[in-house]
Amino acid sequence: MLSLAAYRTIGYLLTPFFNRKVPPPRRGDLPRAELWLHAASVGEAQIAASIIRAFRQKRPKTSILLTLQTKTGLLKARELLGSEKVALSLAPWDLPAYARRAFQKVRPRVFALIETEIWPNLILEAQRQNTLLLTLNGRLSERAFRRYRLLRGLLKRLFRGFRALGVIGPLEARRFEALGAPKDRLHILGNAKYDLLYERKKQLSGKKDHSKLSSSQKILTFGSLRGGEEKEAVKAVSLLRKRFPEISFVLAPRHLERLKALGKELQKRKIPYTFWSRLPEDTAPVILLDAIGPLLEVYAHSYASFVGGSLVPRGGQNPFEPALFERPLLFGPHMENFPYEAEALQETVNGIVVKNGEEIFEKFSYWLENPSEAQRAGKLAHRALEKFLGASRRYASLLQEAFNHPPP
Repeated sequence: MLSLAAYRTIGYLLTPFFNRKVPPPRRGDLPRAELWLHAASVGEAQIAASIIRAFRQKRPKTSILLTLQTKTGLLKARELLGSEKVALSLAPWDLPAYARRAFQKVRPRVFALIETEIWPNLILEAQRQNTLLLTLNGRLSERAFRRYRLLRGLLKRLFRGFRALGVIGPLEARRFEALGAPKDRLHILGNAKYDLLYERKKQLSGKKDHSKLSSSQKILTFGSLRGGEEKEAVKAVSLLRKRFPEISFVLAPRHLERLKALGKELQKRKIPYTFWSRLPEDTAPVILLDAIGPLLEVYAHSYASFVGGSLVPRGGQNPFEPALFERPLLFGPHMENFPYEAEALQETVNGIVVKNGEEIFEKFSYWLENPSEAQRAGKLAHRALEKFLGASRRYASLLQEAFNHPPP
């Protein structure tokens, strides 16, 4: 088990090797700010942006720095916060000397870590500088929890220095507590990403007339398909085409390298297909989504959707994306990555868990033959989503309370 002393010693030994090659922000050369938020990559940048916007409404004059671990995360932050008065930078490496320089430069009153960013040297330096420490939108997957349990002694020491840890749900609260976080400092505040999802819906509503998909098309979507799901998805498509020849389909793999496997399954059943990138010049009853970004737009245009990664033990994908547009949806039994969302939907909408292509065919057929029931299922799914909104404001309030707290 790695101790805190050993971790810091390794950091001191590695520092000379980094000094010549590391750009200034990675060494801790950062701008001054009262609030420093630290996030990992693209997804966490989106969450940070949602919280920052909510916080700005409470404290518009507070200077803010957001650091990102990855360049793609930094690009996303610039896209989302380019018009805001927020300093954006790559994050310093978690080496003792770099962490010390970073806090000497930034001198924040509050240092907030987004989701699962736990960097010992940065946290220790924040404590040394009497900076208030927070976790926002805290979450721990089962896999991450198992890894972190090996470091419980180190983490318990670090968590003692936090003023508050805001987490997305009770499961995360239990996991953080098991790792040594004080129970009285844990706050269940929800997931801020759903507030951002609503912002993306507003952006899409202005682009409807420019979509590659015709508003007159009745589309069924199979989103975020993982390896092992292609055969069942194509089976459902084949059955549905026989009963509803006028329907169009969009099949979206979670990873683009699975396009080949999807194409092979369609060829086996002699189903014509084209690619999203070839629209609108090329047409076919099945469209393979060969791009990363447009899936939310596709859900917005779909009559009904299946959310993948859930027929196989991959933890599922976000079922609230089609629900955002009041569209009925299905998912498989493996939704471990979205337990609260799956539970809320199952409590609100009956019969949305399917096990194979035949069950997808049966449920989609029912909704196609009963449009009023499809509409009702979509509205109920949206109602389940509405209960998850407002987390950004709650995290902003947690930040505001920290600023209202007198400095140590």
